[in-house]
Amino acid sequence: MSAVISNDLKVTQNDVTYVNLDSPVIDNLRNGDPENSKKEFDINISGVTRVTGVTTNDGVACSGNTAKNARVTRVTSKVILDDAINPNETPPDDIVKTKIKLERPCFAVYDDFTEFGKSGVYYHGVKANKAGEITETNDFICDPLHVMAGSCDSSEQNFGLMLAFKNQRYSWRNWLMPLGMLSGSCEELRAELLSQGLHINHHKRSMLPAYLQSQRPPKQLECALKVGWHDDVFVLPDRVIGRREDVFFQTDHAITAEYGRRGTLEEWRNHIAKYCVCNPLLLFQVSTAFAGALLRKCHIDYAGFHVFGYSSTGKTTGHKMAGSVWGGDSFRRSWKATGNGLEAAAVLFNDGLLALDEIGEADPREVNQIIYALGNGTGKQRANVKGSARKVNRWRIVLLSNGEKTLLSLFREKGLSVKAGQEMRLLEIPVFGQYGAFDNLHDMKDGRLFSDTLQTNSLKYYGEAGITYLENLVEDTQDFGGLLESVLQKFITDDSLSGQEKRAAKAFALVALAGELATAYGVTGWNEGNALDAALECFSQWRNHRGTGATEDRVILESIKDYIDTYSDSRFTDKSFDQTATKGERSGWYSKDKEQITYLFTPAGLANATAGYDRKHVVDALIKAKWLTCDNSGKTSIQYKLDGVNKRLYTITIPDNDTLT
Repeated sequence: MSAVISNDLKVTQNDVTYVNLDSPVIDNLRNGDPENSKKEFDINISGVTRVTGVTTNDGVACSGNTAKNARVTRVTSKVILDDAINPNETPPDDIVKTKIKLERPCFAVYDDFTEFGKSGVYYHGVKANKAGEITETNDFICDPLHVMAGSCDSSEQNFGLMLAFKNQRYSWRNWLMPLGMLSGSCEELRAELLSQGLHINHHKRSMLPAYLQSQRPPKQLECALKVGWHDDVFVLPDRVIGRREDVFFQTDHAITAEYGRRGTLEEWRNHIAKYCVCNPLLLFQVSTAFAGALLRKCHIDYAGFHVFGYSSTGKTTGHKMAGSVWGGDSFRRSWKATGNGLEAAAVLFNDGLLALDEIGEADPREVNQIIYALGNGTGKQRANVKGSARKVNRWRIVLLSNGEKTLLSLFREKGLSVKAGQEMRLLEIPVFGQYGAFDNLHDMKDGRLFSDTLQTNSLKYYGEAGITYLENLVEDTQDFGGLLESVLQKFITDDSLSGQEKRAAKAFALVALAGELATAYGVTGWNEGNALDAALECFSQWRNHRGTGATEDRVILESIKDYIDTYSDSRFTDKSFDQTATKGERSGWYSKDKEQITYLFTPAGLANATAGYDRKHVVDALIKAKWLTCDNSGKTSIQYKLDGVNKRLYTITIPDNDTLT
């Protein structure tokens, strides 16, 4: 059975051609290159749109029929109509000049006005009344919405459809939609399309899923479900950097603006990067933005840094400058978020930079868990509606945090202690410089003007540096593990570094390597060695702030000092007065010898002071620091007779000049 369009264009039931007025199906599917878009999807658009499928239902159509046989075929001919117009405005006077006859029922997509009305997706059906009279129906579903290709991942899971459509400003957009969104009532699908600007006929909205499910496009793509490395290409929400043409980012929501671009690379260098020179803390922070893409290549899962200092010292300036490598102000996130929210952010910034602003705004209990989660690169195990396990989110990130508080001061507010694992996952760098975080103001009159200028520039020029960096990185075949090892030797110059310090040195070396690579690629405009020198200075600042020795031991000793400072008057009494009662629960006694005070901790009191650490570890740390006095037999507790009762207590004396370093 066949139908005929005037001008001798023959169309069969399974080979339907629809009229177009030379308007492109999609102008920006791949990197803003219309020609590449057409080539990739094998579209020859000149007068005729891509063919859509035909739905049959035993000769009788009704709204929302399930397709029995629907496929996409190639265009068989072209029809050029006279009096070409803007298809989004008024129709031509002779709209019915060319008649279109169809094999009904079927769906059709028109990019221009036709005899059926304005451009869009139509369902052409038939219906019969009680008398048996047949009437043709032409239901408008939505504005032009083309199914360009199908997709799935490398394991043939997570199928999707590449959609191209016009938004309400008449611009073509594309979205790789997961097919799972066609399940159920499809409210989430319609909401997403509406939010992206597609006009949908509210009265025929239920027909939209039927149209999408009827399509079987021959072109197949491979989908990437998260940002970051996908084999040998790097996937961003709006582009794929590398030599593969069949990989696209698939998501159930609109592509976000985090990875936006504004200005040119040269403008970014001249207005942001050049001001990092002679300002090691700024240069280091910007270098961290390039380090995330190196994690996989260097076989590292995570690196995290926290820049802290008083308000208005410039720590936020460097934070914004680092974010400008990839996007505008929306690229940065806030610590004031739930663990689930930051887990979603970590996935979005996988193999990149997660910039979190102002740790003081976060709930310390949340931070306690978030640091481990971000550092481990694994989200929570969750169940789906059926009770079975959902896929766990995974990521690799470089975390750049800032705030006025250190982890220790933040956790003290809630009576929490800092674990060594947390300190190693968030390496703390104090603000340093002649003018807060700055050493060189580049001829500006003061630090405030310098900071304001850089923060303003970060809103004007962003995104191009990261793209250029990735374009070079995907083509770079060097041994990155060997390069990192070579840079690491600059940090490990003696054998005095502890295992934890060597681990931290590797994180700083990664940032140094990233900054040097960005310089070698022509991204930053810095001189060779600038990024390395800045990372070495920040590593030195970290060591000076942290002190030497094992982190756990330092935290234990500091916890004991803090406990004594907090409760010495309420939970300890003078040993010379046995009957003296405490104002609260007892943690022990004290004795004075000249100017030296010795505290006699009960086992329970010592456990309270060092919550979270086992007693053996606590005792070992006290012995190493020479704070603990043992008895003549070597036992770590000494027997005293108090209140007529023999008690074994831990005898702790803190030297006056002890600085926990």
